[in-house]
Amino acid sequence: MNWTLARGLVYLACLAASGLAVAGLADFDLATGTLDIRPFNLYALIGATGGVVSSLLASVALLRGWGRK
Repeated sequence: MNWTLARGLVYLACLAASGLAVAGLADFDLATGTLDIRPFNLYALIGATGGVVSSLLASVALLRGWGRK
């Protein structure tokens, strides 16, 4: 097993958990070490993600000069 990859995945999971807690979408109990994710609207999340991803791709295309002749 690639321990560097495993350690990186744990770091990313911790980053995601702390991001959820900071955004108010989850509660972390320090005494027990549990992360309770609050209910959220999946349809709204998917709708917002589409707009964010398309804007990100458009920005990358602009910076890389895609579409120019």
